[in-house]
Amino acid sequence: MIRLLFVNKVRLMADLMTAVLKDTSDIQVIGCLTTPVEALALLKSEKCDMVLIDANLPNQETLCFIQTVGETYPGIKVLVTGLVESVPQILPFLEQGAAGYVLQEESINEMLNKIRCAQRDEFIVSPAVAPALIARITELKQMATELNGYKDHDINPMDELTSREREVLKLIEQGYTNLEVAKLLMIELGTVKNHVHNIFAKLGVGSRQHAALYARLQTEDAVSPGRVR
Repeated sequence: MIRLLFVNKVRLMADLMTAVLKDTSDIQVIGCLTTPVEALALLKSEKCDMVLIDANLPNQETLCFIQTVGETYPGIKVLVTGLVESVPQILPFLEQGAAGYVLQEESINEMLNKIRCAQRDEFIVSPAVAPALIARITELKQMATELNGYKDHDINPMDELTSREREVLKLIEQGYTNLEVAKLLMIELGTVKNHVHNIFAKLGVGSRQHAALYARLQTEDAVSPGRVR
């Protein structure tokens, strides 16, 4: 069961979403709120798996909410709603750690699919956005290495991963959850979580989706080392 919280500045929209999902067997709506402050207060007392939050809240409240949830409740995924398919609009939310997004023109069924995919740690990104996201990860990687006194060609964070961490990263790229990784590698779930934490730290990423994209980027570089970035 996916415990879902809606945050939308238009209460009617949140109520309509709740009404649509009330007969969905695998999703339980735990609340419909209009501000991130209310949402964070609810998260202190209610178990929640995912938050769908309106992208159009004032004063960058959506970005701040994503950051706060990521730091305080790392097990909760955040999907951003109300977006148009525009790289400049979508990218900041993904950089902040959103687990996905729902476009204004998408249907209820498409939204449900994205909710379920996000719960399985799968990330649906459109062909229009994927290249920009990968390019941004590359740029951030270069900035991080140069801030630490290295040039991009001097160090590759992938080289810092242990052989086991590489195995875990490969399975993350293939869409496996932590529990599935533990079963496949025949190790404890807590050990997998530790590996994932170390992978994020070494690669300088904040989510499974970004780690998977980073791994794919490295594979593409290995296949086409002369590719222009």
